[in-house]
Amino acid sequence: MRILITGSGGLLGGRLCLLLSSDHEATAMVRSQPPPDGIPALTADLNDESAVAVALERACPEAVVHCAALADAEACEREPARAQRDNVIATERLAAACRSRGARLVTISTDLVFAGDRAFSNEASPARPLTEYGRSKLAAEAATLASSPDSVVLRVALVGGRGHGTRLTATESVAHRLRKGESIRLYEDEWRTPVDPESVADAIRAVLRLPSASGCFHIAGASRVTRVELGERVAGAFGLDASLIRRAPQSSHRGAPRPADVSLDITRAREELGWTPRPLDEALREGRFA
Repeated sequence: MRILITGSGGLLGGRLCLLLSSDHEATAMVRSQPPPDGIPALTADLNDESAVAVALERACPEAVVHCAALADAEACEREPARAQRDNVIATERLAAACRSRGARLVTISTDLVFAGDRAFSNEASPARPLTEYGRSKLAAEAATLASSPDSVVLRVALVGGRGHGTRLTATESVAHRLRKGESIRLYEDEWRTPVDPESVADAIRAVLRLPSASGCFHIAGASRVTRVELGERVAGAFGLDASLIRRAPQSSHRGAPRPADVSLDITRAREELGWTPRPLDEALREGRFA
């Protein structure tokens, strides 16, 4: 299948582009950061309506995997208008372009659309984002699902394992700092269900195989862990010094609000897509700073 992947210069988008190119005719769409080597690429700003139209005409995709976003929660908090432009308006324009060309849209969203006041939220749980980032991604979800009956939103949990580009995944950043002998402060009361790009790619493959799949799916790992526990598992996997991990309460955070528990229930994806995430310990060993 011909697919176009936006945000292919980013941490998750770039990795997904490489993984999906093994069994699909993938084209990368980037704005400034380079895609993985060997992947055909188009440069376009999603806020430029004519550039998006040209990119879709050149790539002629049957499906578009939309990974591009302003994913820096602190930047979104400081610049809500930029978050609205890059995460909401850009998605609306892309959705319209996909609709006009008959391309199926699969948008990557986030577990941070939840307030963090319950464990294992499912797709029917009320989304009440605490941050500008979460609010903008929730609006992007709505734009995606309104665009076509076969459009799909994948709410992806905290990303671990191997990423792409200059940013590091949650597990890569811990391994990198521990290898340098640096102490790292991690929250002991913030719960996530980390997932790796390989598992996300498998979920996308399942969606693309099933034209009947539509709506929102939660894509997360099977392990619910605190940030401290995640750091300790990284240290244990690579024989690093876990004593460098400093436990801290989430209340000590300064900056954009952080929900306490955005762990995701993945029952729908398991049952309807036939999808299963890889074990967390298997995935984190593949990081670039392992």
